[in-house]
Amino acid sequence: MKLMPSSGMRRLFWTLAALPLAALAAAPGDAGAQVAPCVSNCATLTVGSSTGAQGGSASVSVRFDQAPTSDGQPGGPDAVAALAFTLEAPGTGGGVLSLDGCAPGDDPTLPAAVAPTTNLDGFKLVLENYRCDDGRTHCLCPESGSGIVPDDFLNIAIFGPDPLPEPGTGPVVIPALPSANLFSVRFAVGASAEVGAIIPLHVVNQVANADKAQFRAFLSLGDTEAVDQTCVPQPGRPPCTATNARSQVTVADGTITVEAGNLCTGDCDRGGDVTVDEIITMVNIGLGSQDVENCLAGDSNGDGQVTVDEIVTAVNNALNGCPG
Repeated sequence: MKLMPSSGMRRLFWTLAALPLAALAAAPGDAGAQVAPCVSNCATLTVGSSTGAQGGSASVSVRFDQAPTSDGQPGGPDAVAALAFTLEAPGTGGGVLSLDGCAPGDDPTLPAAVAPTTNLDGFKLVLENYRCDDGRTHCLCPESGSGIVPDDFLNIAIFGPDPLPEPGTGPVVIPALPSANLFSVRFAVGASAEVGAIIPLHVVNQVANADKAQFRAFLSLGDTEAVDQTCVPQPGRPPCTATNARSQVTVADGTITVEAGNLCTGDCDRGGDVTVDEIITMVNIGLGSQDVENCLAGDSNGDGQVTVDEIVTAVNNALNGCPG
C-alpha cells in the first residue's frame, strides 16, 4: 500500500499507534459465534519456551511466519504488515515472574527486558502497558510506592514503516513483516517460585478464548493493503464475527519452567558475588529511594521489598562468599 505522506496523516498514524491496544483488536464476535481454527495457508505466531532458575531469569522469543503465498495478489494473509496482541504471563507482579529490567533499553520507549531483533529494523514495536503514565491505573512497571500491582500480561503492537518519511518526500510503502524472530522478553523468576512449575505464556485469541479479561485484546493481523486478515474476510462484516468465521493464523503458546537455583541474596547483577555497591543498592531499596527491580536478588522471598534481614544476609554473603 502506498500513501502520500502529509502532516495530518503522520499525526493520525502516531495517534493510532498510541491508542490502547484494545482499540486495535478485532471486533467482538456475534453472540454464540465460534471462530474455527486455521487449517491451511496459515500465518503463524509462535511464543518460545524457556527455563529459569529461582532468583534467575528466563528469556523467550516471539516469532512470526507469513502464510504461504496463495494467489500472488497484493495483500492477504501472506502479506501481514501489522500485529496487535496480548501475551499473558501469569505470576508477573506476584513474586513468580517480573520483567527483568524495567529501565528503558536501547529504545527509550521500551524496557530493557523487551528487545526487538534486527529483523524488526524498519518497524515499530510498542509495549502499550509499559508504564503508568497520564494517570493510568495499571501497567507492567509502576513507580515505586504507587501501590499498583504490575500487570501479568503484555500488550504488544508491531507495525511499519518506522520512521515515517518526512512530508513531501514521496509515497509511504507499508512493508510486510519478515518471517523471523521479532523480539524477546526477559523475565526474572522469583526466588519463591515453585520448582517444577510450568508457567504458561498465552496469546489471547478468538479461537482459544471465548472471552478476554479487562485490558487485554484478541490477536489481530493487518495486511499491506490495510485489510484485517485475522479471519477469512466476510464481505460487509467486521472480521471474525460471522458464525462460520475461520482464523487465518495459528498460535503456538510458550512456557517457562522453574528450576531450582542457588540464589545468592544481594548478588544484584548475578555475577557470583556480593559487592559493597550492591549492598548500598539494597539499603536504598529498603529506604524507598530505589525500585526493587534494581536488585531482584536482594528480595529473596519475592515479596516486593528489601528488609533488614535480607540486607544482613547480603552482608554475610559479601564477607563469606555466596553459597555454592
